[in-house]
Amino acid sequence: MTRLVSNLLSLILMKKLLKVILPPFIGFSLYFIAVRYSPYYFNLKPDEMGDGNLQSFMSYYRYCVPLLFVVGLLTQLLIFVPVWDKVITRSASAKWLSFLILCFICLIFAAAIAYAMWDTYSGKHLFKLWVFMAGVQITYWLMNIVLMYLIDAWLYRPAKIEPEK
Repeated sequence: MTRLVSNLLSLILMKKLLKVILPPFIGFSLYFIAVRYSPYYFNLKPDEMGDGNLQSFMSYYRYCVPLLFVVGLLTQLLIFVPVWDKVITRSASAKWLSFLILCFICLIFAAAIAYAMWDTYSGKHLFKLWVFMAGVQITYWLMNIVLMYLIDAWLYRPAKIEPEK
């Protein structure tokens, strides 16, 4: 009996661990590949982080990726997985409403990040930065949602029962 409980607990913890680690790992790996294989990778310097363009974003990502990954894991563990577990059992309209709220939150955070990166003296376009940052965030969250759906479909599918002969 205790072995059964122990196996059950380890299975539950592995499912939770998979939900917490896999989506941020894949998302950050895709961003790393995009940054690593860009023509600017070897020219990126830490002092270019505040210029407000694509290269400054790539430079920021290159030098801060361990910190960003830890933040991604904490966000996944403390915010996204609990919300996902509540929303996945709701109706389709509640799922769409949750997705639209997530997009709205991404737009607000993207505006704040773009404003922080915006250099008023150089004449960089704030709207362009805002759209870019919103695109990065929404792409990451869409990938996260698809992966969570696939993980749930894979982990929680019913076992195949063979008919008796």
